[in-house]
Amino acid sequence: MTRRRAKVLSRGPDVDDLTPRLRFRRALRLCLMSAVAPGSAQLAVGNRWVGRIALTVYVLLLAGLGYLVWTYRGDRAGIIGLVTDPDVLQVFRIGVGVLAVAWAALFIDAWRLARPLRLTPARAGVVVVLNTALVVGVLGSAVYASRVSTASRDAVQEVFSAETTSPPLAGRYNILLIGSDSGKDRTGIRPDSMTVASIDASSGKTVLVSLPRNLQNVPFRESSPMHQLYPFGYNCGSECLLNAVHTAAENRSDLYPGAVDPGLEATIDAVEGVTDLSINYYVMINLKGFRSLVDAVGGVEMDVKTRLAMFGKEDAYKQTYIEPGRQNLDGNQALWYARSRIQSDDYTRMGRQKCLMVAMLDQMSPQTVLLNATDIAKSGAELLSTNMPSEALGEFADMALKARNTKIRTVSLVPPVVSTVTPDYPLIQDMIKQAIIETHGGDANKGETSAEPESSATPDPSDPTQTPSTDPSEDPSQAAANNVEDLDAAC
Repeated sequence: MTRRRAKVLSRGPDVDDLTPRLRFRRALRLCLMSAVAPGSAQLAVGNRWVGRIALTVYVLLLAGLGYLVWTYRGDRAGIIGLVTDPDVLQVFRIGVGVLAVAWAALFIDAWRLARPLRLTPARAGVVVVLNTALVVGVLGSAVYASRVSTASRDAVQEVFSAETTSPPLAGRYNILLIGSDSGKDRTGIRPDSMTVASIDASSGKTVLVSLPRNLQNVPFRESSPMHQLYPFGYNCGSECLLNAVHTAAENRSDLYPGAVDPGLEATIDAVEGVTDLSINYYVMINLKGFRSLVDAVGGVEMDVKTRLAMFGKEDAYKQTYIEPGRQNLDGNQALWYARSRIQSDDYTRMGRQKCLMVAMLDQMSPQTVLLNATDIAKSGAELLSTNMPSEALGEFADMALKARNTKIRTVSLVPPVVSTVTPDYPLIQDMIKQAIIETHGGDANKGETSAEPESSATPDPSDPTQTPSTDPSEDPSQAAANNVEDLDAAC
């Protein structure tokens, strides 16, 4: 008896000796074996050398996955940092492609080993359909995973290209969120909204501090280059507002040598002077690009309190509105929800912007991100610019997930407590420190406590932007979200 014949006999009876029913079961079994343990079909009835290699690679991959799970168990920030690392994403993309092709080849070989020509037409059709579905599933999943990893890698490299990290100060990060709104009728970039998110690094508890864009006489710390020009604050007239600092300094490379955007550096200095908070990072959000993000996640659900105009002074003829009620807003509607000032005002708009932030935070679940990963990654490049390095992504994503389960407190520097024409900056800084103390248990910069700020300041009659205060429970708009201990409840 030859060695080849002995090998065939050792693997059981020849397929021709089996009944049609057993041949069909054998064919299905070979397909499923390839799905559960790649290479097992070849090890059983095919080329054992190929089967051993495939199974060895499969076992090593499972062992590697188990090692990662064990290493990063409980370390959510580490996991997120790993899956957003550009080098890891590149290796993953290449590896997935190679493994998918190899696995598909094993399925096709298992179909060959099943001897479909020895089956009845109906049973052969079932085997072909099953095997084709498995091949398409493997290759389709690989293509999707490759697209997601490529888009994510490109977005991370383009947006999070900074290399310098900024450690938390007294256990907190202070992030400046800027909504940029450049247009044909504007000189330079005029920040449309500015909010400082003061975040506890361990718990994710957050205080949002909103700064009115029309704040005047903003001070600069003595360490700021702008202090040389404006030692008594940015007090060059009614046009010298907080959101005009960027334009005033955008060409002042003499003040900020080496800075890519001197105007942005000056704006950060102004925010630090106003709040007395040291800014770790900034995130500039392109308000028009914001539409792409909202559309990428299928819209955002909002409780619209009052009818909102979706037009400005120049296109009032459109007369289109977002009607009141709980509804899912698409990207364009969400943008107008955040920006609309017709039949409204800056302070009500600031409240709506906070409500939009907390709604996006609540609704951006890991499942939503995973299912829309490609579109989200593509929107990120046109949506964001930041000085946050990619290596900090894991920690901040983890803090964002923690923040979803905490109450977000808000502080807005709005009338009648704060006059935007003649602001009381010591009062402003005390308000911010007190909110952080009550939320986090410590001062934003030094861990010191401060006195309870006065409950209100006398409204400045010369300031036309100041309006009478309203009871939040009676406020039909979302201006009530400006100063609350639980932003979610106010929205």
